[in-house]
Amino acid sequence: MSSPRWLLRIQATIWRLLMSIGFGLNSLQSPRPPSYNFVESFRTGTYAFTRPGHLLKLYFYLPKGLDAKSRKYPVVVNFHGGGFTLGSATDDRRWAAAVLNNTSAIFVSVDYRLAPEYPFPIGVQDGCEAVLHLAANCEEYGIDPERIALTGFSAGANLSFTVPLMLHDHFGTDCASSNSLPKPPTFRIVSIISFYPATDFRITRASKRASSKRPEKNLPRIVTNLFDASYMPDPANVSSPFASPSAASDDMLRQALPFENIGFYCCEWDMLHAEGTVFARRIAELGKEVEYESIAEAVHGFDKLPRPMGVDPRIRPIYHKACAVLSRALDTKLSERRQ
Repeated sequence: MSSPRWLLRIQATIWRLLMSIGFGLNSLQSPRPPSYNFVESFRTGTYAFTRPGHLLKLYFYLPKGLDAKSRKYPVVVNFHGGGFTLGSATDDRRWAAAVLNNTSAIFVSVDYRLAPEYPFPIGVQDGCEAVLHLAANCEEYGIDPERIALTGFSAGANLSFTVPLMLHDHFGTDCASSNSLPKPPTFRIVSIISFYPATDFRITRASKRASSKRPEKNLPRIVTNLFDASYMPDPANVSSPFASPSAASDDMLRQALPFENIGFYCCEWDMLHAEGTVFARRIAELGKEVEYESIAEAVHGFDKLPRPMGVDPRIRPIYHKACAVLSRALDTKLSERRQ
């Protein structure tokens, strides 16, 4: 029997508080992550993805020496993790620091709406709105809309695939057949970086847990049950490609995803390791250029865990490899500085 939505909201509120404490402790570890430069808010609904009126926040992290008047910068659009239920747009500040140190891109983290208050497909739709808003206002932000990269962690890594799938579907059908919708801005997604992605809701949670090399190292059932019940209240949606990118057809994946510079960084002990690996292999078999790495003996969210002895030493090389992929896609050069 599924839990009532009001109970899920109470549980989510408690876990959000605990998670914020954990991230607060993580931010105290040296080196300290940077703070965002500013927050921009805009109202959703312009392109009919969601009902008009929600105020969506974007957190901007700017490279040093930004000169938006004389040049346009590539942009990395990031989606945080948390099972579509927890987390915030400031969770990935260490990743933002790596991007700023190793590319010339502007980094934007999306504060998409969370379940159970906003279940599937609201998070995906918010991600689409964010990409389109940045492209439509590229002159104001100093952004080159032809050089957009999407990155994400866990649930956010899911969005890094489902957002371009939904954008492709929306503008390939809905907008083409309706004169009432505004013309979409010009944009191009040139890279996707996914850290320990959730790619297939069709696989039961029990099967995912059983596939893990170290099931006891994974998130407890009380948390994963909350995630699944909150985000996916209607089981019929698990086969949607906007929930499970692995469910997308080959043609859809070929057309919606960039041809190259797609990165997968999966954790060996994670229950999502198998599905992420299978999806990475499938994308590569479609002829796309994929960089894949299985991080040895790593648990889900290894880079976010507070450690008394300091930041996990595996983070820097993994982030740097991912930034090298971004750098190739965004036509930037790796900085001599390191995170």
